[in-house]
Amino acid sequence: MKRLLVLASIVAAVALLAPSANAAGTQVFALHAQNGSGEDGAVILTPLGDKTRVLVAIANAPAGAIQPAHFHVGPCATLNPKPLYPLKTVDEGVSTTILNIPIDKLVGQGLAVNVHKSISEGGVYTSCGNIQ
Repeated sequence: MKRLLVLASIVAAVALLAPSANAAGTQVFALHAQNGSGEDGAVILTPLGDKTRVLVAIANAPAGAIQPAHFHVGPCATLNPKPLYPLKTVDEGVSTTILNIPIDKLVGQGLAVNVHKSISEGGVYTSCGNIQ
C-alpha cells in the first residue's frame, strides 16, 4: 500500500513540475538517484503559513528501507555534509515532515534535500535534489 502511495505521489509531482514556480503554492523538485541506487523521486513543499510540509517520495526504494533525509546547504554537486534541517526518515519510499520554517526560507536559498542509504550507512547518498 505504501509503495502505491509513493508511485501516486511521484506521478502527481511530475504532473505539477511544469507550473511549479508559484512561490505562494505547492512546489515540486526532482530527486535524482546517486551512487547507482536507482532511487529517483520528488520533494513536494507545501506552504502552511509560517511552516512547510515536506513530502519526500522515492521510486525504487528498497523494500523495508528506513532512510535518513535532510535539508543541506547545497547544491547536490557540492553538498555540505552537515544536515541543516532534519526530515523524518524515509520509510519504504515516503516521508512527511512539517518544518517550522516558511517555504520562502527553503526555496531559492541554495539548499538541497539528500537521502541516505540507511542509518548505519549515512555516508552513502542514494538521491539528492536541489531546491531552487
